[in-house]
Amino acid sequence: MPIGKEEEIILRGIPISKGIGIGLPIFFASLEDDVPEVAIQKKEVESEIDRYRRALELSRQDVEALRKLSQSEGPPEIVSILGTHLEMMKDPLLTSVIEERIRDMQRNTESIFHCLIEEYKTRFSTLKDHYFQERVRDIIDVSRRILGHLRPMPLIKIGEVPHNSIILTHELVPSETVEAKASLVSAFVTAVGGITSHAAIIARAKGIPYVANVDIKKLKKTEVHSIVVDGSQGLVILNPSRQTLKKYQELQKSHQLNYKMLKSASHLKGETIDGYEVRIFANLENPKEIDQIIKAGASGIGLFRSEYLFFTQKALPTEEEQFVTYKKMVKALKGRPLVIRVFDIGGDKKIDLPPNHPDAKYFHLLGNEPNPALGCRAIRFLLRYPEILEAQLRAIIRASFFGEIHILIPMVSDISEVRLVREKVEEIQLDLRSKGIKFAKDIPIGCMVEVPSTAIMSDAIAEEVDFVSIGTNDLVQFVLAADRSNAHTADLYFSTHPSVLRFIRMVVASANQARKPVILCGECAADPAMIPLLIGLGLREFSVAARHIPLVKHTIRKWRILEACRLAEGALEHHSASELKKFLAAETVR
Repeated sequence: MPIGKEEEIILRGIPISKGIGIGLPIFFASLEDDVPEVAIQKKEVESEIDRYRRALELSRQDVEALRKLSQSEGPPEIVSILGTHLEMMKDPLLTSVIEERIRDMQRNTESIFHCLIEEYKTRFSTLKDHYFQERVRDIIDVSRRILGHLRPMPLIKIGEVPHNSIILTHELVPSETVEAKASLVSAFVTAVGGITSHAAIIARAKGIPYVANVDIKKLKKTEVHSIVVDGSQGLVILNPSRQTLKKYQELQKSHQLNYKMLKSASHLKGETIDGYEVRIFANLENPKEIDQIIKAGASGIGLFRSEYLFFTQKALPTEEEQFVTYKKMVKALKGRPLVIRVFDIGGDKKIDLPPNHPDAKYFHLLGNEPNPALGCRAIRFLLRYPEILEAQLRAIIRASFFGEIHILIPMVSDISEVRLVREKVEEIQLDLRSKGIKFAKDIPIGCMVEVPSTAIMSDAIAEEVDFVSIGTNDLVQFVLAADRSNAHTADLYFSTHPSVLRFIRMVVASANQARKPVILCGECAADPAMIPLLIGLGLREFSVAARHIPLVKHTIRKWRILEACRLAEGALEHHSASELKKFLAAETVR
């Protein structure tokens, strides 16, 4: 039964990128649909191959141009993804294999190319591993671009859509998302998509709302005059009524005005009504964004995700390259601390390198683990390849001469890992001293608490380190055995689960007993319902994304320390996540 023309329809999907988009629907057709199959004569084979080579070369030029543009204007994740696509276009799958099939089968290139891509999609579709699913999406993205040059069609480009466009398509691929302009595209709606996909990363980096898991085919059969996309709730509202439209327009305007107001007060301290200061630091991936972090009112960088350095250049950075970067960063901070987390590689952070790349030997294992989240990642990976760890530590120690730098160890599950890193630091310091190379006298070494074993042993850990960093994003998924990147376990992933709070309280108590600073890095530190609870549990330092700093400070300034402590005591009396969530919703409204 067709949906009524003027009937307001509310569809529910998976929220991928937060925000509200209001606009007109733009359906993006797929180039793979209705690919013609035409027999060719033997004498036409070479010209057909030349036609394919030309399409491949034009596709390479497209991606190279996009990559150059992104290097100067776009988020670093985009540059990395486009680099992967350029490498794929050199793969035999897209060169010699296609040409051999054209010669053997004597059919037009479009049909042969389409069949081969479908074979690979079918082969990988049964695999549940996130790594292989991402590779399939990259193959689809590259194949669409090549098909576009093989059979030019009068399709609108995503970078040229009208103002306030809502893009609806089966699947959003990275190169399409790269071309999208936030000033023109109000939101994305797709049938397929995941929270950790490359397209999702780019959408969030651009601040474009995005909802996935929506029936796009059904929408094509519906006459739609306008759409509202609520990226925070995962709602897609077709033909909204005047009342609904007004509600979301006011909500959108309110969000924009509220953020401007909060940002104008970001220079103020994160201080409770009764004068207790909570220091707010920033999480950082891109060193070029340090100026933005300072403007946002951060006390420093509480978590620099250093693996960014080679996600963009697709190779391990040398000691000298790292040294130059760290030195530039710490000098730009002008006395503010820089906490460098050593490379957190593995899990959902993989490096895609060609087999013949000199660094490929380090990463062959990462894409083939049955459970990568519990596999050879972070400090486990670095201790397996100590030469990588040593080069990074040497660069950090050398850069420490130019400002306050701390070293943070991720994914620690045993105290021996901390001791091994400290021994390595001492060896490097001894060597640098013998060569007359200057470095800071005191370089604090910290441990991330992301694994239950570390939280349980936090009293012993706190005696070994100079500071403790609680990484709630991973801690929650390990405590609850709920993969945070899996849509099927999303309803089990609760930062407010009583067990998580008890772990946090345990770690804070251990750090306080050892007189060591403790900082919390994670999404929950940016949740207004969680902030007073965390303060009540004894936390006085948070590290969040720069865009959240104004909101975090504003929330802190609405509470007294005694009120926060009472809130924490009340929260710990609840024994289920749902009970605790309701309690916080009722008690934290201000």
